Amino acid sequence: MGLHGRPASFETRFALLRMTKSVDCKIGRHGEERPSGPPDQVRGSNHARDISIAMLALALAACTPAPKPAPTPEQAALLKPADARLAELYETSCKACHTITQSGAPMVHDQAAWAPRLKQGMPVLVDHSIQGFNAMPAGGQCATCTPADFEGLIRFMADQEGSAG
Repeated sequence: MGLHGRPASFETRFALLRMTKSVDCKIGRHGEERPSGPPDQVRGSNHARDISIAMLALALAACTPAPKPAPTPEQAALLKPADARLAELYETSCKACHTITQSGAPMVHDQAAWAPRLKQGMPVLVDHSIQGFNAMPAGGQCATCTPADFEGLIRFMADQEGSAG
């Protein structure tokens, strides 16, 4: 019953229900007092955990070295693979396009240009080298290159020489 003997309105009953629930929530099953406050503080502060995770991610990102700047065309012209066979193949085929910015081919040792290509996976890049892709001629102007040669040349041009996988 509400005031003056009238039935209580829905709003009044709902408000009373909310008040009693909030009081009940402060006392646990066995009479111990439960923590009260904003839900994010009561649950162990998910916000603080999220901030900690973000800080850790930033710290790890700071540990990753930034990609080297792309070499100038003059610097690119002087680069060659460490392996003698690959160096010879590079000189007679790849170098013609991958040291000239106007060719549209990714410059040798330009990590930023090669990164999206490497994400496609080495099998795709080797296939593009063998079959041809966009402006790249089939075989990359290298009639004697094997799939392993193409992989080694790609790793060199992407500045990934010595890395496998």
